[in-house]
Amino acid sequence: MTEPPSPKKRTYPLATALLAGLIAGVLAGLLAYLLAGLAGFIIAFIIGAITGSRATLLVNRGREQPS
Repeated sequence: MTEPPSPKKRTYPLATALLAGLIAGVLAGLLAYLLAGLAGFIIAFIIGAITGSRATLLVNRGREQPS
């Protein structure tokens, strides 16, 4: 017997982008903290979070487009 095809796994692009942005922000912030202190951490966290989330949304949008 053949099994019915499994439903396509649903991903939530906004949640994925927020998580990727958070991870990118923390990594960038930790590196900047070692070099510039607390102010560097805050600035790098914000920039890393924005860049990481936007890049993730861009990649997800590119995967949805047919080639």
